[in-house]
Amino acid sequence: MRKLAWFSAGFGIACLLSCFAGGGLPAALISAALCALCLLLWEKTRPRLTESPDPALLPARRRYAFQLSRRGAALCLGGAAAFLWFSAYSLLFYAPAMELAGTEQTISGTVSSYPTETSIGGWSMTVRLDGVPGSPDVLLYGSAHWGGLKPGDHVSCTARIRASDHVYGDDTTYYTARGVFLLAYCNDPPEIQAAPSVPLRYWPDLCAQKLKAGIYAAFDDTAAPLAAAVTLGDKSSLSQQLYSSLNRAGVMHAAVVSGMHISFLVSFILILCRGRRGPALCLVPLLVFYALMAGGTPSAFRAVIMQGVLLAGPVLGREDDPPTSLGFALLVLLLQNPFAAASVSLQLSFASVAGILLVTQRLTDGLYRPVKARCKNKLLRRLAYLLAANVSVSLGAMLFTVPLIVLYFGQIVLAAPLTNILVLWAVTLLMVCALIIGTLAVFFPGTMAVPGAMCGLLARYIRAVVSVIGRRPLSSLDGTNLYFRIWLAAVYLLLLLLALSRRRWRQAAVTVPCLAALLALAVGLNIWTVRRADLTVTALDVGQGASTLLLSGRDAVLVDCGGSASSSAGDIAADRLAAMGCTTLDALVLTHLDDDHFNGVPQLFYRLDVKQVFAPDTDANRDKLDQLSALAEAEGAKLILVDDRQGLPLGSSALTLYPPLGSGTSNEEGLFALCSHGEFDVLITGDSDAFVERMLVKYYPIPDLELLLVGHHGSAGSTCRELLDVLRPELAVISVGYNSYGHPAPEVLDRLSAAGAEVYRTDLSGTVTVTLRDGLVSVH
Repeated sequence: MRKLAWFSAGFGIACLLSCFAGGGLPAALISAALCALCLLLWEKTRPRLTESPDPALLPARRRYAFQLSRRGAALCLGGAAAFLWFSAYSLLFYAPAMELAGTEQTISGTVSSYPTETSIGGWSMTVRLDGVPGSPDVLLYGSAHWGGLKPGDHVSCTARIRASDHVYGDDTTYYTARGVFLLAYCNDPPEIQAAPSVPLRYWPDLCAQKLKAGIYAAFDDTAAPLAAAVTLGDKSSLSQQLYSSLNRAGVMHAAVVSGMHISFLVSFILILCRGRRGPALCLVPLLVFYALMAGGTPSAFRAVIMQGVLLAGPVLGREDDPPTSLGFALLVLLLQNPFAAASVSLQLSFASVAGILLVTQRLTDGLYRPVKARCKNKLLRRLAYLLAANVSVSLGAMLFTVPLIVLYFGQIVLAAPLTNILVLWAVTLLMVCALIIGTLAVFFPGTMAVPGAMCGLLARYIRAVVSVIGRRPLSSLDGTNLYFRIWLAAVYLLLLLLALSRRRWRQAAVTVPCLAALLALAVGLNIWTVRRADLTVTALDVGQGASTLLLSGRDAVLVDCGGSASSSAGDIAADRLAAMGCTTLDALVLTHLDDDHFNGVPQLFYRLDVKQVFAPDTDANRDKLDQLSALAEAEGAKLILVDDRQGLPLGSSALTLYPPLGSGTSNEEGLFALCSHGEFDVLITGDSDAFVERMLVKYYPIPDLELLLVGHHGSAGSTCRELLDVLRPELAVISVGYNSYGHPAPEVLDRLSAAGAEVYRTDLSGTVTVTLRDGLVSVH
């Protein structure tokens, strides 16, 4: 009955609930209730004195009730144990860490990871604080002085300490799921007691650094980042374009050391051991060492534990049972850190394996059966089976991971099965080659350039495939779009009906075309909804930045493209257009070239065909203007520097650009954009300050506004009273994210309220869309 699997499932569910409910759950009371329910189920369904004690000899109905009750009892018992363990773990480890949060004090500890360079030029590393063995780990952010440290060095510094469960204004489980409960910040040089050598416990980190250096010595700059990613799970050097393509093509799992990598290594170990599981089991510590080299992620350890159990089963006289192995792996990981239940990578890893175990073999048999019946050539039959197995594994993994990806990342990846068929064989070969060549390059760096160049062709092939597929409009759908969510729900409903059908393989031939037709309908409805509107203004949620999409008829214009969101503003805008099957942007307007309005432009050019680019004709940010000019020239876009009032068409609407009206900073030398459709007017002011706003309403006849895109993310120095008194906007949208500037300023919100404007904010509402249709305005 797989009691361990059911117990582990209950344990995992309870840990997940505890992660998000925090201390709000009365753990002892819930555990007692679950134990009582467990005893009740056990007592009510056990064989009576008049029945056989062997459940297999019971009548069918009693046998099913007995089995169901035992599974329920195991589930409840696992939940009861988890609530108690989570409370105990919190008292032992989490609560002491929280006593340090919110303080500034001198801390000392041992560096336990190699420093990693941050995007702003500093360094981050994990430090184990001095004290008892249960002392917490701290993720410490330091200045350039921290870059030369190594694991084992002892450091001391004065740092600001805060809890890791609230980052950039949002609640997060990213750090707590890794067992890191504190973040520390220190800009001063540390006091260092250098270790003479890296201690044995940190050798996996040391070997990972050496292997990465060997890979970069043997492979060229194009191939090395991808080789390091598929071998060590190190994605830090992947370009934005490649990272985005891997995500959209559905093969980012190839750059995370997980079941695929560990399974291949186990197969290789079995070959070395001539299929004998006993000797192979002795080499499992090598898999643990490799998982630690790859960062010790939950997905890697899940695979190692599961493979170890599967190897140990026959040796111990037990049959292979993947669900029990999966449950045991989950139990071990959550006993080590129950907060890991909230790890997205752990959830995706277990969901993919569960889907593979549930449907892969049946799906493979169903796809292969017609070929087996009609084809007599052994080679073709073998190739057909491999193809069917590959497709089945990909579809099985997607069964449970797709809803999670929609929930966490807002994407529905459609291209994954095709991409997996095309590139996973190359990923496996690249991983093997990078392991061997990178290791040899540590000792013989000069001799590995030639084999590195040859094997680098695999990386180039992978890049080419994922770039082509990842740039297609429908390779990935917008998971926040209502029509696509309805389509996804229809997919799962049809799959459920198919699973319950007795003639499932015949009905599959009808189901697949139906799903394709429903997808085409969803895309068509989305396009029709947008195009039947007179004007659609969308303030994209790009974090602390600005990017506004204007749609009218078949024309699309994007005003600004930058922000601090985890995804590039260019990807966010391109995904919005991809939902309508668009690959072309009629015009890109940049009010100015500061990063929070510009940093997504390279990715936007990578994803879309941009016809025209408009930018202010100023000397501010000259380096960014040179970069923009090079991008436009490379992509065949026309660059127009605006130094006078200029109009351009936008479907049935009109867009007017106003030149810079101030001088000094880039904010004062920015453009204004006025979009009008009949009596409906929208003004985008960029980051202009109050002085420039006064110049705009003084020298140009701006009509009363229905919509104002509030300037400078709601800064106190913008959106002045004179502007509001003249334009009287009915709606106001503030594009803002987590920031340390105090945006939006309370006085700006007060001025907007006094002017009678209804205010929407992207940090509170996410992407805000204002639609004008037949004179009616709607906001969502």
